[in-house]
Amino acid sequence: MSTGEGRKGRLGRIAAEFFVIFVGVTAAFFVEGYREDLDQREDLRNAAAGISEELARYETRGMEHVDSIFRSIERWEAADRAGERRVPAFYRIPGAPLPPTAAWDAAVSSGVASLIEPELRIELGYFYSEFVGIHQKYSRYAEFVDEEILPRAEIGPEAFYDSSGALEPPFRVHMALLGEFAGDLRALTEIASDLRARLEAPGLGG
Repeated sequence: MSTGEGRKGRLGRIAAEFFVIFVGVTAAFFVEGYREDLDQREDLRNAAAGISEELARYETRGMEHVDSIFRSIERWEAADRAGERRVPAFYRIPGAPLPPTAAWDAAVSSGVASLIEPELRIELGYFYSEFVGIHQKYSRYAEFVDEEILPRAEIGPEAFYDSSGALEPPFRVHMALLGEFAGDLRALTEIASDLRARLEAPGLGG
């Protein structure tokens, strides 16, 4: 074998070795990328399930609060039409006034929320922002109940009426704000139902 042929043989073996290495590295990257994609999809499924459960609770509890608030307002209005003096309608949410947002917060902080289809992700962010906002407003309303309604309620219904027998303006405003909160809560509960259905639909990753 000539020197030239030996050199060509060695170059061929080196090229073949480089090719094998290239194929191996490429395959490793492909496998790693595929594994990461599977992990991301699993993270997305878990996050979506958690957010969906959170929204389902809002739907149920939200409508319970809405129904209770409107019933209390209706009872007061019926008594008022009948000329009966009563303590103004009020409502206090049992437990923490601000519902938990742990599932959504975790999805955002971990970056998993970025895997959700963009339009749905934006609408979820809007929903949670609004939901937190109206409950912060409720917290201010609850302070008025604690500081103004409950102490006077200990005295009796007369403590809420002026000398002419009309309900004093602050308490009429109080009930208007209560009705507004219930209306906002009902609207967001309906949005929660739509968002949950979209989260549970196939092809979430977008």
